[in-house]
Amino acid sequence: MTTFKEKLDQELGEAPRFTKSLQEDILRQVRQTKKTRRWSYPLIIIGAIVMFLLIIEIGPLGQIEQTQHASIVQLAQQQSIKKYTMIYNSDEEIFKAGRPGWVIGQRVMEQSSEKVLLQQLLQQATVTQMNEQTFFRLQRDVWVEFKKGQVMKLKMFINDEDIGIVDYDNNSFYKVENKDLAKAYLELILNDDAKFEMSGLIVMLVIFLAIQMLGDKLMRKMFNIPKEYVNSHHRRAVWAIKILNTMMLMVIIIKGWILFTVIIGGYLVVSLLSSIFIDYYYGREEKRHYLSISSAIVGLLSLILFLFYIS
Repeated sequence: MTTFKEKLDQELGEAPRFTKSLQEDILRQVRQTKKTRRWSYPLIIIGAIVMFLLIIEIGPLGQIEQTQHASIVQLAQQQSIKKYTMIYNSDEEIFKAGRPGWVIGQRVMEQSSEKVLLQQLLQQATVTQMNEQTFFRLQRDVWVEFKKGQVMKLKMFINDEDIGIVDYDNNSFYKVENKDLAKAYLELILNDDAKFEMSGLIVMLVIFLAIQMLGDKLMRKMFNIPKEYVNSHHRRAVWAIKILNTMMLMVIIIKGWILFTVIIGGYLVVSLLSSIFIDYYYGREEKRHYLSISSAIVGLLSLILFLFYIS
C-alpha cells in the first residue's frame, strides 16, 4: 500500500485535493439540498389541499344555481320541459339532484312520456300548507330545466293518492290531488328506479383490487423496484399524504359530497397526482413513480366503469 500511495502522490501531487473555498461550496450545496428535501413533501401536501379546495369551489358546490322564477304552475303552463333528473333523498334540508352527469346515482328522465307526466303534475299543482303529519311513501329530489333554460329544484313527496311538491328555491309548497296522476308517477318511479346490485359492486371492487395488485407486482418485477422506502423522508411523505387523503374522504362522506362526480373525480386526481409527485421526487432513479402512474390509470378506468354501471 505504501508503494502504491507513493506512486499516486507522484502522479497527483501531495497538495490537498480540494481548496478551502471548494470545500465550503460543497458543504453549502449539501446543506441546501437537505433543507430542500426536508420541506418538499409538506409543500406537496399543501399543494394537494389547495388543488382540492379549488376543485370544490369551481365544481357544482361553488356554482349553486340560485334562480328566481315564477310559480311552478305558470312555468309548466308556458314552457315544455327540456330535461330533468331525479334522485332519492330523505334529508329535507339538502338538495342532491343536479344537471345530468353531475350526480352519481341520479336518474336522467329522457323519455317524452316521463316529461309529459311531470308537466301534467306541475300544471295541476295548487299552493297549500304542508301537513307535517302526512305520511309519504317516496321522497325524491327533482331538478328540472325548461326549454328557455329556466331551472327549478323540487322536492317531491309521493303517495298513492296525492303528491306534495316543495319549490326548493322559493320555499313554497304545492299539492297535486289527482289519484290517477299520483299512481302513474308512483309506478314510474318504482319501475324505473336505479337498482344497485350489491353483488355486482362487490365483484367490481374485487376485480379492481386484483388488477391493482397484479399491476403493482408486474411493474416492480419489470423495472426491479424495491418495496422498501427510499429514506425516512419518503416514508413520512407517503404516510402524510395517505392520512390527508383519508381525512378528505371522511369530509366528503360527512358532507354528502360523495354523490358529485366532480368532487369524486377531483379527489382522485388530487390523491393520485400527489402520490405520483412524491414517488417521482424521492424515487425517480428507481422508477417508483411508474407504480403511482399505473395505479392512477387503474383508478380512473375503474371510476369510468363504475359510472357506466350505475347509469
